[in-house]
Amino acid sequence: MDLSKIKAVIVDDDVFKGSDIRKALEFNGIKSIMTVRNQEKLWEQICRGEDKIGLIVTDMQYPLGEGEAVDEEAGLKLIERMEKEKIEIPVIVCSSLNYRIPNILGSIWYNKLNDLDFSFKEVLGKLEKDR
Repeated sequence: MDLSKIKAVIVDDDVFKGSDIRKALEFNGIKSIMTVRNQEKLWEQICRGEDKIGLIVTDMQYPLGEGEAVDEEAGLKLIERMEKEKIEIPVIVCSSLNYRIPNILGSIWYNKLNDLDFSFKEVLGKLEKDR
């Protein structure tokens, strides 16, 4: 699969982390990347359906809506809602907490010791195999 043709959406309220994720995705060949800071904005993109989203990279803790407090379970709520609504977009969790979540493309532990470029390469390799 040609990763350069995938549209990725990063869901994270941390500007610096979002930038690091963007760089790792670009390093791995993904060119079309959008960042949103809450789930409300992500659902707007999904519902519009103008540009088919091919990948979601989500943190686990961020606001659900504009002006709301951080929700400790935002990422889990996103994954559950996608399953409930049968939305089949691959999801990568990228969090400072090391999660193991079934039924997603993969989890990446965001920390200074981890090479994000390599971690994304490993997980995106699964996407290439699944397609």
